[in-house]
Amino acid sequence: MVTRIKNRDVGRLSRISGSRISKAPGGAASPQASKANRNDDVSVSALSRNIGLAGEALQSAPDVRSELINPIREALANGNYEVSNLDIADKILRQVLMERKKAV
Repeated sequence: MVTRIKNRDVGRLSRISGSRISKAPGGAASPQASKANRNDDVSVSALSRNIGLAGEALQSAPDVRSELINPIREALANGNYEVSNLDIADKILRQVLMERKKAV
C-alpha cells in the first residue's frame, strides 16, 4: 500500500517529526531523500563501559588461584594435610551464629 502526501501535509509532518522532508519533483515527499538524511547514533554511558571492562578483566582472570591451591594439593597427595578439630568446630559455630543473625 502506497500513501501519498499532499504538499500541505509535508510541512505539518516535519513539525511533528522534527525533521525536514524533501519534496520530490511532482510535489510528493521523496522517501529516498529522507532516508539519506537520517543518522543513527549510539552512545554508551561511562557505567556501561566500566561494566564491559570489568567483564573483560573477569574473563581474563584465572578461575583458580594456584598459589593458594598448589600447597594444599601437594600436602593432600603426600598425606601431610591436617586440619585442627578446633578449627573445624570454630567454622561450624561461626556459620551457625551468622545464620541466626540473618534470621533475626
